[in-house]
Amino acid sequence: MNPSDLQEQILAYAQMLDEALAFLRGQTVKYADSDNAYRLAHARAYLASDGPVNERKATADLATDKERHAAHLAEGMRQAALEAVRSRRAQLSALQTLANSYRAEAEFVRTAP
Repeated sequence: MNPSDLQEQILAYAQMLDEALAFLRGQTVKYADSDNAYRLAHARAYLASDGPVNERKATADLATDKERHAAHLAEGMRQAALEAVRSRRAQLSALQTLANSYRAEAEFVRTAP
């Protein structure tokens, strides 16, 4: 890989990192919204039910299974998006290390005795 190819790779990975960050922001909002919807639905279902505490909790859990599933799925997607951001950062860092290596080698060749 020559320096020009490396520069193109760095720019491409920087763009992918920006896209991954934007996706993470979107997934974070979806997670917050779905978790909030689940908690509100669960609280309403719990308050609307009668009986002992364990029965009220079970009733609320049954009434909000779809909301709970959506919240857990959104949390998983947010975690996956976060891992994608971390991966892109690591890949970009590796390319930057390679670029620094090229720069050091070029400096050595230029100033070698």
